[in-house]
Amino acid sequence: MIVLVLALGGGFIAGLLAGGSFATLERLSLRLWWAAVGALALQLIAFSPLGAPLPAAAGVGMHLASYALLLAFVVANIRRPPVLCFGAGVAANTLCIAVNRGYMPAREAALRLAGLPVSATPHNNSVLAGAGAHLAFLGDVFAVPHWLPLANIFSVGDLLIGVGLAWLIAETMRRGGAAAVRATLAEGPASSGGTLSTD
Repeated sequence: MIVLVLALGGGFIAGLLAGGSFATLERLSLRLWWAAVGALALQLIAFSPLGAPLPAAAGVGMHLASYALLLAFVVANIRRPPVLCFGAGVAANTLCIAVNRGYMPAREAALRLAGLPVSATPHNNSVLAGAGAHLAFLGDVFAVPHWLPLANIFSVGDLLIGVGLAWLIAETMRRGGAAAVRATLAEGPASSGGTLSTD
């Protein structure tokens, strides 16, 4: 969730600095957008109090299903460079989760830095990386320190997902802003026609 929050904030700021506008975000058109929304909903249910009554296997299944939906979304929009970056992160996370029985292996130092329990018992979608962890370098090896807001652990894949999302938002805002500038320049001479004074 921390990566999503930072990506949204970073994308908005970058878009505004590039001369974009929030109004142009309504022009964002993505195929299978509902798959991305469904994936987020599945993860929110699986790793929130709403999913607490569910058996562990159900949570794992929902986690894997969420990434299947994200991969479908990526494939449908693969020609867009920001989505390609986003997709690389999704693929990295999917691979790591799949080979580790539905959980992301977490580095002990990252868990401690984020102030999370260091235990073999799964915490949300992560579990302490033991000797049997596969592709641990793709797991949750980074952390936002516990003394900062939204402290948590995250992976290389999460970073790529965040960069891709921020890039997509900023690009959409910037293109809309550039179009508005071109329209203003094009209308300028016409709107002032016949008003030029030679006095």
